[in-house]
Amino acid sequence: MIQFITSIAPYAFILVCPLMMLFMMKGMHGKHSEHSYNHEANELPQSEIEQLKSQNEKMSRELEDLKKHIK
Repeated sequence: MIQFITSIAPYAFILVCPLMMLFMMKGMHGKHSEHSYNHEANELPQSEIEQLKSQNEKMSRELEDLKKHIK
């Protein structure tokens, strides 16, 4: 019995790697579906778009203030 286990062990390790990869990829794919980003429509939800726009405006104002202080 021990000879059988020792003869199969290298093959078992070789098979474990692809099997683990399949499980990990399945888990990663499931996580992406929980995100609010819609890959099919390639769009962000409107609330996130508004938040990004306000952050962009704030950063633009801060950049202009920094430019004024440099001159």
